[in-house]
Parts: sequence; structure tokens; C-alpha cells
Amino acid sequence: MIRNFMLLSLLFLAACTSVPNVQTDASGFQDLTPAEAKELLAQKEELGLFVLNTHTPYEGAIENTDAVIEDWENIANHLDQLPADKNTPILAYCRSGRMSLAAIEQLKSLGYTNLYNLKGGMIAWDKAGYQVFNKTFE
Repeated sequence: MIRNFMLLSLLFLAACTSVPNVQTDASGFQDLTPAEAKELLAQKEELGLFVLNTHTPYEGAIENTDAVIEDWENIANHLDQLPADKNTPILAYCRSGRMSLAAIEQLKSLGYTNLYNLKGGMIAWDKAGYQVFNKTFE
């Protein structure tokens, strides 16, 4: 009985601290559609969301991007640009979603726990009608 109560308490606390309406899954991250990412970005300040562009070479950015790390294959070399708190929600994106997904795998191995990937990257974001700043791709 006590064990069940403790488990339910932990689940409740975990639900209270996650990003509203968008939760990471068992893999430790969540793929987001452009609309879901837009909703998350609307709550950036409230959530303390960190937005990371991982595309190489630079081809544009989404508004309110906190860091651009073009060395997506070596994220560990750029810890000084990432949040110190490993529970900070991080939304990663690139041009198509491939590089950001690889960066998320590295972030997971570094202990980050609240990770989101813009599925389809800036291409999907642009096609959904959202603005990409300094866009260099078509």
C-alpha cells in the first residue's frame, strides 16, 4: 500500500513539472510538430525553455533561439553554451530534423532529461507558415 502511494506520488510530481500539453516519452525526448513546437515556444519564458539550433552549415533560425551549435556531432564540446541544469527543457532543431535528433541523443547521454525535437526541422516549420529568420534554404 505504501509502495503504491509512493509510486502515485512520484507520477503526480513528474506530471506537475513537465511541459504543459507536451511530454517527453519513454525514449527521453519527444518529437514535436511545428504547431506543438510553436505552442511550446509561446511558453518559453514561463517554462525556462532553451532553444538550440544544430544545423551545419547555418541556414537560418527560429525566433528566440538561445544557441547555435553547428558542431552537432560533438555537443559535449559545447557544454558552456548549454543550460547547467540538466532538467531544463530544450527544444532542438535543424534544417530537416536529422542533425537535431543526433544532438538530442548526445544530450540524453550527457544527462539532459527534458528534450524536444522539431520534427522536420526548419523545412517543416517554414511549410507550416511560421517564420525562419535569415533563411538560406529553399
